[in-house]
Formats: sequence, structure tokens, C-alpha cells
Amino acid sequence: MEASWDTAAWRMDDTPLWHACGEAQDLRRTAYTRLVEMVAELWNRTGRSKEDRVSLVAQVQTQLRVTKKDALQIVAHAQLFGREAVRDAARAGELDADRLTVLDQTLAQAPILDRDKVEAELLQHSNLQLHQFRLAAKRILVLLDQDGPEPNDDLAAPKREFHFNNRADGSVAFRGSIDSEAGALLAALISPLAKPKAGDTRTTPQRQGDAFADIIELAATSDKLPDEGGERPHLAITMNVRDFLDQLGTAQVEGCDHIHATSARRIACDCNAMRYILEENSVPMSIGRRHRTVPNAIRRALIVRDKGCAFPGCHRRPRQCHAHHVIHWADGGPTELDNLVLACSMHHRMVHHTRWTVEIVEGLPAFTPPELRSG
Repeated sequence: MEASWDTAAWRMDDTPLWHACGEAQDLRRTAYTRLVEMVAELWNRTGRSKEDRVSLVAQVQTQLRVTKKDALQIVAHAQLFGREAVRDAARAGELDADRLTVLDQTLAQAPILDRDKVEAELLQHSNLQLHQFRLAAKRILVLLDQDGPEPNDDLAAPKREFHFNNRADGSVAFRGSIDSEAGALLAALISPLAKPKAGDTRTTPQRQGDAFADIIELAATSDKLPDEGGERPHLAITMNVRDFLDQLGTAQVEGCDHIHATSARRIACDCNAMRYILEENSVPMSIGRRHRTVPNAIRRALIVRDKGCAFPGCHRRPRQCHAHHVIHWADGGPTELDNLVLACSMHHRMVHHTRWTVEIVEGLPAFTPPELRSG
């Protein structure tokens, strides 16, 4: 038994409900075809230039209160209505919005001289399911170019560029481009590192920027990077020892301008350190031996205890974390398990550069936000 449009949905059985859904879908398709036909008439009244198309898209967006994406689609479909066979198929209910989009994209990829043939062939498959209709369109394009694209010599010598320069504040600006294969690898590296964390307020570009910095840090600690001058990649940081201890002023960095003292202390948390003591005229007075701030045995114990970044809700893996001294080694803090905590780059920076604190309570790290600190 069919139900009228005035019948409430909850009063219908399944069969009348599905019948009503079908009627609504038919009305939707008919209404969209009518809309596109009206816009096609508006398009025909223009000079059909590029500027006219831009203007019509803007008008459709404003008059119909749709997004620019929807306006672009409507105008593209309206232009298809200039092809009589397409217009007739749409009026007969054989082409909905999705199939019109597939047809538009297929004709755009087909050679100009073959477009009428492609259109006629594809319209014969308009009764197929949408995914089958898409496959039919792809097969048609493949048959038109069975030899495939010409070999790309660029793959043998991909074009890659990277430009960077140091800013006055010590930050680095860069631009460049890489080939598709390297780009896919970069995306695969950045994606897991840029996932939002619990309570994360960073924007997508900020998370991706932090992920890129993480990749640089991971690469810098890799044993596969080449030596330069007989040494592994390193940062040479020079600053006044009193400023370093008091976290005041700036440090000079080889290859850059300067970084803040608090950044120098953060970098020194988990690194190879070589201490040079200089006279006022910069002549070395004594050289301290290089030492690993956090030995491998202690780092392994840290990994067993913290499993990864110890900040609540953070799931960064151990290899993505630094070993942070609760009491900094420069202040006499020992390099031992009860004075260390694993922290990812983001939370390591947070502890060093904000009023968040971390301490070891009953053998486990405990982070405290600024609002809960006493005093």
C-alpha cells in the first residue's frame, strides 16, 4: 500500500518508506536537471568566454547560496548541456550529478577529435552503477591510448630544489620542490608524526611543521648520515656560561645567528656535549671531554619505564623522544633514572619554554600545568 506525501514517516511500513525514498530521489534528480538546464540557458546568453564563466560561477554561488565547489560543478554541467545527446539523457533521468561529473572529466581528458565518439560510447553505459560507470569511462580512455604515455626521462634525473636562508631571529625560511616519489615518502613520514594529540590546539600547518622538525632531529641522530670534517652532524653553540646557567640572553649557533638560552639548555638535555672554556679574547683555556649525557643503558631503562613520551595522552614512540633532565645537568642534576623522563619534541619544548613542570613521584613522571602549581 502506497502512502501519500502527507503521511508521517513513522506511520509507514518499510515498503512504503522505500517507495517514498525512490520518489524523493527521482524528484531530486529531476530538480537538479532543471537547475542545470536553467543555468545552461544563462550560459548561452553570455559570450562563453573565460571571464563569462568566472562571472557565472560567482553569480550561481551568490544567487543559489551554494559553495564555490558546488557552483563550479553546476556551471560545468550546464556547459555539458550544450551537447544535445547529454541534455536528452539528463532529461530522461539517465544522468544524475555524479554521472555528469564523470562524463565531464572523461571528455576533458579525451582528444578533441574523439570527444563525440567518447560521449556516445559512455552514454550507452549510463544505466550502470556509478562505480561501474566510472570504470567504463576509464576503459574508454585506455582504448583511445593503448600505447600509454611517452616514457618520462625526468624519472632518471628527477628535478629537486631546496632553498633556505636564515632570518634575523634565528629561524629558517625555506622553499623548494621534490619529485613525486620523494614527495610520497615525505608524506608517509610526516603523516604519523603530525597526527593531533589529546587536547592538541595546534593547526594542521603547525602540526606538520613540528613533524618536519621531528624528521630533521631523527635524521640528525641517525648513524647513516655522512661525516663532515671527520665528525657526525652537530651544532656548535657558543654562549656565556653564566647566561647559560641563568637562562638569560642568547647563544651563537654555527651556521645561524642565535638562539635563546632556554633553547640551548633544552638541546643540551640529551646530546653529546663538548665544553670549551675561553678567555675574554676567545682563546681556549681548557677543554672538557665529550660525554654522552644519557648513556644507552639508562636510555633503555627509560624506555622500559616510560614506554614513550611520558606526557599524559601522548603516544609518541621512544625513538621520537628526548631524555629530559628533571633537574638540569647544568644545575647539578644527575644523569640517572630518577632524574630523567622521556618527552617528545612538543612536550620537551613545553617543559622548557612554559610554566609546565615535571617531577618524579614514586618512581614515575608527573606533569603539572601552570594553574595547579603552588606558589
